[in-house]
Amino acid sequence: MPDKPPKAVSRSLSDLLADVRLSGQTWVYGDFAGQAGCAVAPGDAVFIHAVIHGELRLACTGGAMAELGPGDVAMVLSGEAHALRTAPGARAQPHEGLRRSAGCDVPPAMAFGDGPRVTARVLSGRLQAQWPGDVSRAALPSLLRTGTTLFQSDAMPLSGMGAGSAALLTRIAETLLIAALRADPGCRRILSAETRDPIEDALQLIVASPAQAWTVESLARSVGMGRSNFAAHFTQAVGKAPMEVVAERRMEHAASLLRQGRMKVAEIAEMAGYGSEAAFSRRFSRHFGITPSQMREEARAVREEAVPMPRFRALLAGARSRAVRASENTAEPATTTGTIPSDKIFFTQGRRD
Repeated sequence: MPDKPPKAVSRSLSDLLADVRLSGQTWVYGDFAGQAGCAVAPGDAVFIHAVIHGELRLACTGGAMAELGPGDVAMVLSGEAHALRTAPGARAQPHEGLRRSAGCDVPPAMAFGDGPRVTARVLSGRLQAQWPGDVSRAALPSLLRTGTTLFQSDAMPLSGMGAGSAALLTRIAETLLIAALRADPGCRRILSAETRDPIEDALQLIVASPAQAWTVESLARSVGMGRSNFAAHFTQAVGKAPMEVVAERRMEHAASLLRQGRMKVAEIAEMAGYGSEAAFSRRFSRHFGITPSQMREEARAVREEAVPMPRFRALLAGARSRAVRASENTAEPATTTGTIPSDKIFFTQGRRD
């Protein structure tokens, strides 16, 4: 029998979000010294990482990635293996504190790396999730990024101090998850009361995680369809094959990162889902007609031209111009050889011997 799109959901978005629950008390601080990292083993859980200070990159085995800074919160909804690193290529030590569920009252701290000082601190949790019965968890993005804007900027650090911290942190995480699901267009569509279009859901998954190792089969499974029917319906609706759209989205994602000018080509290749920088460069050049390095340099030149001269520099330039004009006027030689009028003679007092 041919696959059919999921049936219409009659419940409101609030009803569905009310069924989202997080439980558990597994929380731990991670202190990263120098170039360090941690590797989190997969599990039937939702992993949450809130950056207290410093900057890290989170990379999932499925290809989803995120650059995180102070105040950012990342949620690995899929429970897949992932790693946090302060620098590309940093060694990722196993994160024993998140290997299994283990309740605590106050989050302990674990150290990663052996640098002279702590460069990043992360508060991480491993929690059990309950989802609405008529919502497929597989259709949700594997990685969801949010922030603590609902609370004060120091809400997470303060909540992790003192007795009862774990219970409070879990409630905060649940609130942040519901807010993130509500705010994300793709998640809202999946949870909405309208009839869901599996092809539109697939497009949203590709846009949200372009670096993930998508295949036609994995996309079809994520939206609840068989491979053959999904491929046929997708090509008919979009006008392109699923993997063509995946490749185009990866190129757009890579171009956006290149224009920002903050990352190396090898890093961008990885974040675009390519294991080889050479393969990425060849695909990029065929798609855009220029190499990744050329696009980055062109974007840098445009940024430099667009930067206005700071006001104080403009003032200094104006002052210099006025000074030059004044010096030119005073430097003109005197052409008058006549007698100076007596009323224009000035006397200065000299030294008395």
